Amino acid sequence: MSLFAGFGIDIIFIFVFMVIISGLLMWMASKISRVEKASFTRAFTASIASSFVSALASVIFTIVVARGMYLGFVVGLLLSIIIIKLSFRTNFGKTLLVWIFDIFGAVLAIALTIIITTRAFLR
Repeated sequence: MSLFAGFGIDIIFIFVFMVIISGLLMWMASKISRVEKASFTRAFTASIASSFVSALASVIFTIVVARGMYLGFVVGLLLSIIIIKLSFRTNFGKTLLVWIFDIFGAVLAIALTIIITTRAFLR
């Protein structure tokens, strides 16, 4: 397997792990913060949309603007907050709590993917 094929597979694993883990954590956060419209379906849909929009914003701004990586990151985070707010139809404070759990899920997914692929590569 070539290096680029392995990198593409890692991207897919990261996205799948991110959606699953972030969806579960967002659902738990929405229950903890007592969001009125909290459901696993809403959390999972928000997780998919949030992950996709964040990744898309990062790619677009990295290609278009000289310092796009930073700008894409910030725009992706802001769009994630907006998507979560619209998905759960709740106030800003509860949205931020759910968003923090989403970020934690994304970091956890990236760490798990790195651990799994590194172990597979070192064998």
